[in-house]
Amino acid sequence: MYIIFFAFAYIWIMLIVTASSWISAAAVLIFGGSLLAVIYYLLDTPGRKHRRLKTEAEEDQT
Repeated sequence: MYIIFFAFAYIWIMLIVTASSWISAAAVLIFGGSLLAVIYYLLDTPGRKHRRLKTEAEEDQT
């Protein structure tokens, strides 16, 4: 599932490296990084749900 994240991160880094100017590199860094953060957040949704249910179950036992 995280192969999408790693593939996008690789493409993002290559876009930064091959940018024609530092302004376009900065724009790719900012906008691509925010998009990468959103992708990671969406991919980690099942994990967050599992961790939340696990902590709630531990709290109920005590």
